[in-house]
Amino acid sequence: MQIMQRIILSMLVALIAVSGLVAQTGEAAFKQARKSFDTYKLNSDKEALAEAVTLIATAMEDAEVAADPKALVEAGDIYKEAVIQYVNKRFIDANDKERMFEMPGVMSAKAYMKAYEMAEKKGDKKAALKGLSEIQGNLTNEGIYAIQDGATNPKLYEQSYTSFTTNLMVNDFLEKNGGEVLVTPESITQDKYFAALAATLSKQYENALPLYEELYAAKYDDAAIYDGLYKIYTDKGMKDKAEKVLVEGRERYPEESSLLFTEINYLLGEGRLDELTGKLETAINKEPENMSLYSTLASVYERLYNQANEAGKTDEAADYFAKAEAEYNRGLAKDPNSSRMIYGLGAMIYNKGALMSQDLETLGDDFSKEGQKKYDALKAKVDAEFAKALPFFQKAEMADPNDVNTLIALKEMYARQGEYEVSGEFKERIATIQGGGKVGGSYFKEKGM
Repeated sequence: MQIMQRIILSMLVALIAVSGLVAQTGEAAFKQARKSFDTYKLNSDKEALAEAVTLIATAMEDAEVAADPKALVEAGDIYKEAVIQYVNKRFIDANDKERMFEMPGVMSAKAYMKAYEMAEKKGDKKAALKGLSEIQGNLTNEGIYAIQDGATNPKLYEQSYTSFTTNLMVNDFLEKNGGEVLVTPESITQDKYFAALAATLSKQYENALPLYEELYAAKYDDAAIYDGLYKIYTDKGMKDKAEKVLVEGRERYPEESSLLFTEINYLLGEGRLDELTGKLETAINKEPENMSLYSTLASVYERLYNQANEAGKTDEAADYFAKAEAEYNRGLAKDPNSSRMIYGLGAMIYNKGALMSQDLETLGDDFSKEGQKKYDALKAKVDAEFAKALPFFQKAEMADPNDVNTLIALKEMYARQGEYEVSGEFKERIATIQGGGKVGGSYFKEKGM
């Protein structure tokens, strides 16, 4: 019985000790964080700073510590030094992206603002405002680095937005509470621009919209304002507003490539083909190595050819066809192995032959000598078009043997020629790809073409 009592007593003592440890964890972590930070300030020991950052984060999880203005100012100071070290490191080596802590600038600003709100003593309030004044510039830097790195880690776009909007909040907080604002009004306006851009990149359109609209009303000098508003208005189905800002943006920044490409995509979506050709030529002059521009311009001419053909405007159709063919060839001169260009030209020629072949059905019903003569003449033209198209599909298959559209065209063309074994080979390859697989290699390369 005494042994059992001793065991129970030992358990109670241990439980009390653990309870005491838990209760003191936040305060103990805070004291240790201060010691580590003092060590850092004494000899610039970055490991000590990293330790202080970790410990202060633990300390702030304790409600009592997190309500102490002095502890909050200390936390703000530690996080502020962490962001200073990060910014200095990036300034020396742009590729050194390692951080002690995510968004230390934001954490610093939040700690200072909370310290000011919790403080009763003037000294604590003054210290909090001083820290906020000093953190502003590096909040901007933190946001800029995050937006730069967002291409490889999209999560950073959200962090960038948070850094910039926190800086805007700090600016308002300082002005409201009599703190010293160390950044210029122009810098704050620029932060609004970057916040809007980061929100757009992270698809936070509702957050980006009011910022863009404020900058737009202030006539902020950057084409991205118009591009951003156009994209958001389009996403929200506000077509009239989208078109209005796009037109204004193109008028204000006629040489801006991003707006030009946005306008091209808009006109494509609207089917306003006649307006596109000149703009695409302008785009090609700006980016002569951009292969998609040649194929897009060729496609526009091809669509105009089809429209003219359907309207019975034979001469106009022939002119558009020649222009489309010229654009495909201009692109192929830049990149002879572009499967997109090769396939596009082959498909256009093939479709022309297919359209002509529809008339063969009508002529096929005329068994007169004259009717047969017309049939034979047209069939020769159709066969010539298909023969002209075939090499392009063969080249396209060699460039990309897993392109289903190319394989379908080859299957049909060889079936039309009565070469059913070859047609069957492409049928099997299509089934393989559509079943989620890939073909081993190019059919025509295997045949030594």
